[in-house]
Amino acid sequence: MKKILFLFIFIPVICRAQTDSIQSGLYKFTRPVAKIDGISSNALYEGKAHDFEWMQLNVNLIHSTDLVKQQVPANEEHLLILKSGIFHIQLGKEVFTLRPGSVAVMMPGEKYAISCDYPGEYFTMKYRGATAKETDPKYKKSFVKVYDSIPYKPNNKGGGRRDYFEQPTVMQKRFEMHVTTLKEGLWSHDPHTHRAEEIIVVINGDTEMLIGDKTYPGKMGDVFFAKSNQLHGIRNTGLVPCMYFAIQFE
Repeated sequence: MKKILFLFIFIPVICRAQTDSIQSGLYKFTRPVAKIDGISSNALYEGKAHDFEWMQLNVNLIHSTDLVKQQVPANEEHLLILKSGIFHIQLGKEVFTLRPGSVAVMMPGEKYAISCDYPGEYFTMKYRGATAKETDPKYKKSFVKVYDSIPYKPNNKGGGRRDYFEQPTVMQKRFEMHVTTLKEGLWSHDPHTHRAEEIIVVINGDTEMLIGDKTYPGKMGDVFFAKSNQLHGIRNTGLVPCMYFAIQFE
């Protein structure tokens, strides 16, 4: 009898965790517990987003010099952001050797394999679109962006940016990603709003992000999440330039 009562109490908690919307704010970097071999993961957040019926952001620790086979579910897309280590990603017939700052966008059902020369860390953004998108076939292919091949565009504030991509995908009408280098003491731009939800992943340095009416401090590996049409802006609070990924999706 006690076991039955436990199930009735516990199941609603699980259901709510799977269906709640992701909250705006700061998600602190938490390193997964290492495995002797393979990949270990830790979810920073999980839930609904404005244009996604489900979304999850993981921190992964890979401890394998042998390629570990992976497959994206048929109803998901995955974005891999390499944080530390020298990675090898096999995608189709190609094998890419990638350093931190490189990314890979994997389409639904994609098969790939990943390894690292020594224990490495990377983020995986997983998501399912809330509605089907009419996408040009040329945007339905998985791809890799190599950090060193992305041009750096300086600005007149002593910083600059690298533009990774801006395009539709199978599950998004617009997916945009860039890296900003921000000089100490400066805001990237005035606090603002836009329809697309946005994730900021701090690469290095000390930052502070206004989201709504709250301000959050963030360091290397920390993640900020700003909901659709929510006022937000990021500032470098350190004594040296900082860098961060900015990812918009809708």
